[in-house]
Formats: sequence, C-alpha cells, structure tokens
Amino acid sequence: MTEREKQIINLIKENPLITQEEIAATLNCARTSIAVHISNLMKKGVILGKKYIINEDPYILTIGGTNVDIQGKSYGTVVRYDSNPGAITISFGGVAKNIAENVSNLGISSKLITALGDDIYGRDIKEYLKKQSLDITDILFLKNQNTSMYVSILNDDKEMEMAVSSMDICKNITPEFLDSIRKKVTNAKLIVLDTNLEEETLRYLAFLRRKPNLILDTVSTKKAAKVKDFIGRFHTIKPNKIEAEILSNMTIYSNDDLLRAGEYFLHKGVKKVFISLGSKGVFYMNEEKHGTIKIPRINTVSSTGAGDAFVAGIAYGEYYDYDIEKASKFGLGAALLTSLNEKTVSEHVNVKNVENIIEEMEI
Repeated sequence: MTEREKQIINLIKENPLITQEEIAATLNCARTSIAVHISNLMKKGVILGKKYIINEDPYILTIGGTNVDIQGKSYGTVVRYDSNPGAITISFGGVAKNIAENVSNLGISSKLITALGDDIYGRDIKEYLKKQSLDITDILFLKNQNTSMYVSILNDDKEMEMAVSSMDICKNITPEFLDSIRKKVTNAKLIVLDTNLEEETLRYLAFLRRKPNLILDTVSTKKAAKVKDFIGRFHTIKPNKIEAEILSNMTIYSNDDLLRAGEYFLHKGVKKVFISLGSKGVFYMNEEKHGTIKIPRINTVSSTGAGDAFVAGIAYGEYYDYDIEKASKFGLGAALLTSLNEKTVSEHVNVKNVENIIEEMEI
C-alpha cells in the first residue's frame, strides 16, 4: 500500500462510518483523490464492499511506552554536577512507539497499544501517530494524567551518558484493559513488548494460553528485573550485556560468557536470544546456531533509537521466517540507518535501504 492508502485505512479503522468528504478534509486533499484511492484499495482486496469492511493483513502488535524525548548533547566531555554547553532537541519517542513506527516503515501492518495523557504533548503525539500509518485504535488517552517523558544526555562520542524516564502512565495498561481487547492481542502474528509495562501486565501476556510469539525488549537494568522469574515465557529476548547479566545471574566478560548466558536463556525456554554489545555489535543464539556480528565504523549522529530499530528489524525477520543470523544482520542494518541521523525513528529505514546498507557495510 502507498502511504496515502495506509492513512485512509487507519481513518476507516478509527471510524468505519467515515465519509469520503471527512477523509479528504482530515488529510487535506480532494474528495475525488480519496475516491480513486478507495477504488484502488477495493481492487487490491484491502477494502471489501462499499461499507468499508477491511480485510486485514497479519499484523505485529507492539505494547508499551510512548513519550516525549528531550535529548541534550554536550559539545565536549560531560562534566557531572555542572552546566554543560551543548544542544537540546525535543521529539516524540518511547520504545514501543519507535518499534511500532519502524515496523510500519518496513511495510508490515503495525498496531500500537500505549498510554498518553490528555495534555499538550499527548495531543500532539496522537496527531503525529495518526499520520504514521499506525493502527492506534486502542491507545489509552487519559485525562488528568501526564504524558511520559524521557530526558537523556549524550556525551561527545554521541553515546548516552545518563537518562531519566517518567513512565508512570504505563501503569494504566493493565491486564484488565488487555483482556477487554483480547481478540486484538491474540490475533496478532507477533507481539513486541517493552518492560515499561508493569510486572503484572508482562506476566499476564507471558502466561496467556493462546498467544502469538512474544518479543521482549528489556529496556533497562532495573526494568529488566521485572521479568527475571518468568523470562522463559518469551519467545525472543533482546537485552544488552548488563541486562543479560542481571537476568542470568552471570558476569559476562568474554565470548564464552556470552555463550553460557545464551545457553541459560535457552534452557529456561527462550527460543531466540539477541544480546546487544553496543559498539561491538550483537551476539545471537538459538538451538541451531550462535555467533557475534560486529558493527562497522560509521559516523554516528545519535545512537538514540538504534536499539528500537534493531528490535523492529528482528521482528521483521521473525515475521518472514528469517534464520537468526539473517535477522540479526537485518536488525543491525536498521539500527545503523537510525544512528546516522538525529531522529529516534529515521525515515530512511525501509527494506531496500536496510538491505543496501547490509551489503555496503558487509555486515
């Protein structure tokens, strides 16, 4: 589908009774243009009949946090307990939001469940998401609550020095809420989760009897601990080295340590393990094979969002049954493209560009 067609489909999903005139007004284009797009969607079999019944493709559902990203980049070495000259940018981010947006950019039907406050930031994010070809039918838009915020400081190497996140609004994504839309959850081809969710919500999803494969982004060391007792219930996990140490009760110094940690997770029940190693690449492992893929040297603009792009890449690989090594390379390709610009989600992340950078960088 074209970008315009995706936007039309999302509007129809939000309001199945919407008219062509209303769609045209929302998208700021001519009604005749909308009529042509709808005719094309009917020919493609995406819309069935004149009542706008949508024939849905298999989709990836992402559940977790969306927030306002405030990023400070120091012009020199970060000096703690002092004011550091630098540049500050504000954008829309959040692990789940970034992953879902990247999945959509890779051409897969993408649905997002998240929570936003009914404040100036939440309203702006909601309008932004509507334009990104995402299905946001089931997001929580909550009055008298603040939209999540994430403040990060990058050093002169463009690596994150420290960060503070305020994600309390995610507590509203409860097991009871997800149970009320259980069909949306269980009908997904894949579900991607982040640990900004409460432990009881993560546990609810992990122990669903009939569930799609779950891909888990562990987010941070403290939040990763939420799933330690039931880590084996997730099909695929993507911790970094420190998070993997916490989840496995192991210290990871060497390749042998990575192998032992991978074996630990597989023994627990995990099917695919991806341990990100920062600038050193990624370690991958399943029952058939394991290895480490190194990252080529590039002129990084910002590493923020690269990990989310990696998760979207491995989700793409799982969706299309890539073997684990190919999925790792695809994820790294998406991460590299993201790190070449300041945005947490790069408009350059699409299948063709990912495949090109994999070939050019000889990943």
